[in-house]
Amino acid sequence: MNDSIDYQIITQNIASGVEPQLRLMSAAVPIWNFIIVLLAMLFVVINKQIYFQRFKMMFSALTQPSDTAKMMRENTLTVSVNGLIIFLSYVALLALTMQKIVVIYSGNTILYDNLGFYFDICAFIAAFCIIQYLAGNLFGWLFGIENAITCQEVLLLLGMTAANMVMIVFGLIALFYPTKFILIAISSIVLIINVIRVYRTIFAFRMYTKLNLFQIFLYFCTLEILPVIAAVTMMVRLIANDCVL
Repeated sequence: MNDSIDYQIITQNIASGVEPQLRLMSAAVPIWNFIIVLLAMLFVVINKQIYFQRFKMMFSALTQPSDTAKMMRENTLTVSVNGLIIFLSYVALLALTMQKIVVIYSGNTILYDNLGFYFDICAFIAAFCIIQYLAGNLFGWLFGIENAITCQEVLLLLGMTAANMVMIVFGLIALFYPTKFILIAISSIVLIINVIRVYRTIFAFRMYTKLNLFQIFLYFCTLEILPVIAAVTMMVRLIANDCVL
């Protein structure tokens, strides 16, 4: 009698009360994620301490065309240690953001702590930026529009600086709360920054060159718009089909 009662108490409603749930990723954040964000923060501090005046001017140049023109006249930002630090930080942070997007939206736990996959993204972003830089300088040399290309490069580094600050702040949040909302917020702000950058660069091309609007449009389609569309398409296919092709 007692055995029967005890058995009923222990087993009653267990099936309806406990349901297995699929866990998408480990609760522990990979240590290399923290290292990347902390190194990016360290680079910002180094830039501020060593290149204080230039660092201050870079943020004002985002809204003041006169400061942008002053940085163009110096013509040292794109070939300086300052510019290299900004570029490396941008590649590292953007690659980390893209890695998180693929992991969250695909649910692929294998890629969660996959350092090789992260380095593949870094290589893709770096190659895109380097090809863009070389092609832009070649185009400027062929058509004699070096001033417009210099303006484009300065604005690109200014955009990278603003994007780095956004990705550092939101990246720290994403490490602990890697939700779709946070990743969408990061991607949207970085996209807006780049749209503003391209918009300002188009007007700079109208000012510094004799190219018509159609030629400028073709130039930016080739170096800016089409590569981004290709990268987004590859990400979508990777998320949907686990394959970029």
